[in-house]
Amino acid sequence: MRMLQVIGLTALGLLVLAESAMSGRGAARGGMRGAVVGGMVGGSEGAEKGAKIGVVTGATRNAIDRENTGRVQYQGTTEYQNAPRSNFNEVPPDVLGIPATGTASSPSGEAVIKQNGKPLVGATFPTDWKQKSGDNYIAAVSKDGQAYAMFAALGGADKQAGLKKVKAGLENYLKDVKFDEENTTKGGALVITGTGIGKKAGVEVVFAAGVFEASKGQLVGAAFVVDSKMDDHYKETIRGICQTIRRADDFGK
Repeated sequence: MRMLQVIGLTALGLLVLAESAMSGRGAARGGMRGAVVGGMVGGSEGAEKGAKIGVVTGATRNAIDRENTGRVQYQGTTEYQNAPRSNFNEVPPDVLGIPATGTASSPSGEAVIKQNGKPLVGATFPTDWKQKSGDNYIAAVSKDGQAYAMFAALGGADKQAGLKKVKAGLENYLKDVKFDEENTTKGGALVITGTGIGKKAGVEVVFAAGVFEASKGQLVGAAFVVDSKMDDHYKETIRGICQTIRRADDFGK
């Protein structure tokens, strides 16, 4: 009997340690972070189909519509009204080392970064977001200012070095950063996810950022940042953006 008690206590101790370790790293499987890991450049069948045509497909479209309805309902609650919020329209997250300084406008279709006059990478943002673009980046902010997406040409071909720069940018923008385990998607993107607190706004956010090869020898960085209170209210929308990502070769399909 005593031996069973010892075994039981040992198992319980190991479970507590495991949960403690997981809480220190965060959980990348759900919310917006899981959506990015699962949907980034070839990470799922939906992403592969979306990349070929540059649109959100099938079940993801329906999920986004349901999410939009749920988000509006949540934003009418006292909990939401009393929660501190970021405003990425005023202070965009500078995590890729390229400030989004262009003039904001409503998306009018696919946003594309070109190199030598040819498409390098493209993505389509929701029509009610505000979009900015420059010679080497495209970025957009949600209508409420609590979700942010950016793609930027990084050059080079070393994805580990590129991801290291992205992590440095996140640590410069955030405090109390907790990184999850690094992920490699089916399409070869390196993705890092986690949580942190905006140094200026003081609001807790979740993030997913990574690098992928858009054409031979040319890396593109992608970053998504969402207020943690809105994590589950933007996961399908972010999944949809990921599904529309097109790399150079996709434009010929």
